[in-house]
Amino acid sequence: MGVFIGLSLLLLAVVIGLAIKNCRLRQDIQRQTHQLEETIKELKAAQIKLMEDCKKSALAALSAGILHQISQPITAIHGFVRFMKKEMRADDVFYKPVTVMDEQATYLREMLENLMELVRHRKIQKDAVDVNSVLEKAMNLLSDELRIRRVRWDLHLDNHMPDVFADPLHLQQIFMNLTVNAMEALSEMPAGVPRTLEVSSHWDQTHDRAVIRFKDNGPGINPQTREKVFDPFFSTKEQGSGIGLALCHDLIVEHGGTIEVDTSDGTTFAIYLPCLVKVA
Repeated sequence: MGVFIGLSLLLLAVVIGLAIKNCRLRQDIQRQTHQLEETIKELKAAQIKLMEDCKKSALAALSAGILHQISQPITAIHGFVRFMKKEMRADDVFYKPVTVMDEQATYLREMLENLMELVRHRKIQKDAVDVNSVLEKAMNLLSDELRIRRVRWDLHLDNHMPDVFADPLHLQQIFMNLTVNAMEALSEMPAGVPRTLEVSSHWDQTHDRAVIRFKDNGPGINPQTREKVFDPFFSTKEQGSGIGLALCHDLIVEHGGTIEVDTSDGTTFAIYLPCLVKVA
């Protein structure tokens, strides 16, 4: 009888031990399964990111090649125009048109150089940046073009604006793209109607962010178009590439900011960028 009880207890202990081991094994399997699922998710995310990076690299390489091919004839044309201007007298009937051609060629060269720098340094290189200084530089580069297109522009800067953590070259490209976009919109205005562009910076202390606005008095954007203005390759212009605003949107997002468009009175593009530090 004692032997039977002993064997029963031993068997019970074995069963309990197996049950405990089975329970632990099941927990281990569940834990390993969960870890495997998380690993698969991370691998999928890494795969998607790698594909996006490859697309960007391929696009950057293609863009650099195209820009290089365009820059060569532009440089040749600019050199020839400058030679013509140098050999002409100021009272020559063609002096003014050649001067305009020189200005336009200079503008194109500067734009191409900035675009090529943008492509070469696709990876954002951030630093403490004075938004006002970048705005002034961008507007000065386009001042001749604004004058030629008869656009009256004003620049209102908040002198208390803190720095932002950004890539100055990318910010300059954003500001120039939005200015060119405004000029193209204003070109649709009837002859004789004033064309105005107001560019301003403001420190939103409540949210500690820089607010940069580009407001024109052009014909505005209809609601259907407004929803698509930041889509790549979407353009309402016959010869528009649809790249400018899409590029602006992507660069601003990569800087941790946002961009909005308001068409209640002309067209206003508002950029919001987080400030680097607060100013006492």
